[in-house]
Amino acid sequence: MIQKEGRKWIRLPKNSDIMSIVCHLNTEGRDFMVNIYLLPADEGDFIWVRYGDDGNYANILIDGGTKDSGAEYAEIIEWIGSHGEKIEALVLTHIDYDHLQGAVEGIGKVPADMLQKVVKRILFNTCRGISREQKQRVGRYAEDQVKGKKFTGAYGIGEAVAFMDLLEEKGISGRVVDYVVSGMEMFWDKHACVKVISPGSDELKRFLNHWEPYCKENDVLSYTTNLEMVQDDLMVLMEDKLGYDSSVNNEASIAFLFEYEGIRIAFLADAKPAACMRGLKELGVQMPYHVDVVKLSHHGSRNNTSDMLIKNLETEAYMLSTNGHRQKVPNKATIAHLLKNAEGKKVCLFCNYDWWEIAYHGKFFTSNDKKRFLTTNHLELFLPDENGVTVKEGLKIYGEWAV
Repeated sequence: MIQKEGRKWIRLPKNSDIMSIVCHLNTEGRDFMVNIYLLPADEGDFIWVRYGDDGNYANILIDGGTKDSGAEYAEIIEWIGSHGEKIEALVLTHIDYDHLQGAVEGIGKVPADMLQKVVKRILFNTCRGISREQKQRVGRYAEDQVKGKKFTGAYGIGEAVAFMDLLEEKGISGRVVDYVVSGMEMFWDKHACVKVISPGSDELKRFLNHWEPYCKENDVLSYTTNLEMVQDDLMVLMEDKLGYDSSVNNEASIAFLFEYEGIRIAFLADAKPAACMRGLKELGVQMPYHVDVVKLSHHGSRNNTSDMLIKNLETEAYMLSTNGHRQKVPNKATIAHLLKNAEGKKVCLFCNYDWWEIAYHGKFFTSNDKKRFLTTNHLELFLPDENGVTVKEGLKIYGEWAV
């Protein structure tokens, strides 16, 4: 349950109707075991997880957002290294530009000796890794065939290969775990456990045979527009069917459960819900499986969420990483289905942008939505700052980081 003791509630500017708040907490004397930094990354994902005992922390960086996040990505790595800490893993969930590009830019800025000292492993599915483990011939988009491709700003296989070349240049290519598949369990420093729930071997097989260079011109295929839908009430959209994402890139996303000292978090990248459900079953977890926070898949797209997954990853707290990308995400139907499956309980959305203002100018929620869900606190929108928001004892979410 989201803790409210000791909070000072401050309403966001420009937001007269929606009950959106920044929470400033007095953290003096408290020992928080897991800190999640849900960092602004335009339309992408850029998450820093810092966990451990007071003064003894380990770190995970999950994706790197777009190119504009590159400088901050580098700053975080250098800050970790300068404080004598390690990065348990750089996780690059898949090859889309809004997840990979900032990491490429950032790693390029960090000295090789710092990376070699700090980074323990890199999780990143590669063409070679998949073909080696599945004993298949590489299809027409084999890595060697795209070696000469340059960065285009719209990331695909050519840029993924360039990323691997960069890791080799920095002397850390040998630390890449290049076949990450559902059912894997990894035990990291300080008794943290990572359980992979996506992709499955079938998803990786399709990914191997159908590399799809990501083009900004066709990314409308991965989203459903919100422009007309936002005029409908959330209650109406609860009856809408959720969609299906046909993207092979997204299908190959690395999604996983992070568990540490009784804290459970689901990071879903851009994964498909059916793949995640199969992964949960493969791991043998008892469902519904209670987690403290779920990072919603694909920035809240209706095509990457299902009622079955919502019910079986049981939580009241969700992270949503998007700036409201061209009024396409988050999809209002996704939020409607979160509320429907909550069955009257609270739903909390932790965001790295006030997308309801930036992209929708305060018109995302209807007057009926505000009356039924927002003013009653059945739906709460949080925009954490550098002071963070406490989700439960030992777990905080931040929207910024300060040294």
